[in-house]
Amino acid sequence: MNRQDVIREIDERYRQSGRSLNELQRRLWAATEALKLGRGGITLVSKALRISPNTIKRGIQEIAAGQTDSFSQANARIRKPGGGRKSKKTSANRFV
Repeated sequence: MNRQDVIREIDERYRQSGRSLNELQRRLWAATEALKLGRGGITLVSKALRISPNTIKRGIQEIAAGQTDSFSQANARIRKPGGGRKSKKTSANRFV
């Protein structure tokens, strides 16, 4: 099986199961797929899913550290509070 076939197969598996995943679950799923493939898996999964290899590496680190259990709840926050773009009102008052 050549690289293009593997990329197509990963993409197809993701289309079947991954569309409803949040960003944490998607990262862990991609990391699991990369670990299954072994050497070169990060590159193949990265190309198939069009995500950064660093995202997959972070997922592998989370799996190795056992951080996956604390985020298994459906109502757990994905991002830390306070992230994102600040409102115009807040940034306009900063320079007054």
